[in-house]
Amino acid sequence: MPTVCSQGEIPDIVRNPSFVQSFSLAGEPSWSNPLGIGDRTDLFLVQEGRGECLIDDMIISLSAGDVLAPAPGKTYELVSSAQAPLTGIVMSCASVSLSGLPEGCVMPPEAVPVVNLGHDFSSVNRYFTDIDAEAKSPTYGSSDLIQLLMQAAFVILLRKLYHAERQTAPTTAMTVKAYIEENFNRDLTLSDLANLVFVSPYHLAHLYKDEMGVSPIQYLIHCRIEEAKRLLQHSSLTIREIASRIGYPNAIYFNLMFKKITGMPPGEVSQEELRRGGVAARLPY
Repeated sequence: MPTVCSQGEIPDIVRNPSFVQSFSLAGEPSWSNPLGIGDRTDLFLVQEGRGECLIDDMIISLSAGDVLAPAPGKTYELVSSAQAPLTGIVMSCASVSLSGLPEGCVMPPEAVPVVNLGHDFSSVNRYFTDIDAEAKSPTYGSSDLIQLLMQAAFVILLRKLYHAERQTAPTTAMTVKAYIEENFNRDLTLSDLANLVFVSPYHLAHLYKDEMGVSPIQYLIHCRIEEAKRLLQHSSLTIREIASRIGYPNAIYFNLMFKKITGMPPGEVSQEELRRGGVAARLPY
């Protein structure tokens, strides 16, 4: 089992990362893009829009100001919202080494790999934008400048991830759980829930999963699918109307999510199966 850093302890940068590449992802409605190659470390800065990231069985909501940092070697897929398409910059690095963490990781492997930058977004956005510009049109000193900008971005990211006060888990988790149950039909992100209880998204995900056994976003999805099953059984709403009512404006994405959780698309679920409980909504661990 890998050693991880304790709450609030910022790991040391043992070896400065080296820049590999950067590229922009422009927002097109409902685009998806599978990423993740080899042992490099990818950092995706969300500049605008909303969407989801799919990593194994984990579904992570993303919005402007978030940085996604999957563990190296993980294939992840970015799925953009149709209403507010994702736009951002992916920066790939090699030789990332932080004390107390596996090689290439910027946070514990079991953590939800996203952090919201809050007030630091403008600084990090400028660093990523300048790195991408220097990489696209290299000139004298570009390599040195990219290295300095990348190191500055890493320092701010680590501050955001680890420099937070520990909260009381039962109070925080129960508050978020109750809020999700009352507001699952809204367009909620991990950052929205974290702001509710005044902690970072990383710490909320850690505390919530310790208490509840699943992440906040996984529980949000569970609530939505359970409500969809209820509406399928007790209403005459269309699939599109149900999707919109439970918080998925994109009916195609709702179909995919429903099938992923229950094993079949909503249009193929019969009333008899719903009555006898034959369609189980499993929590997406």
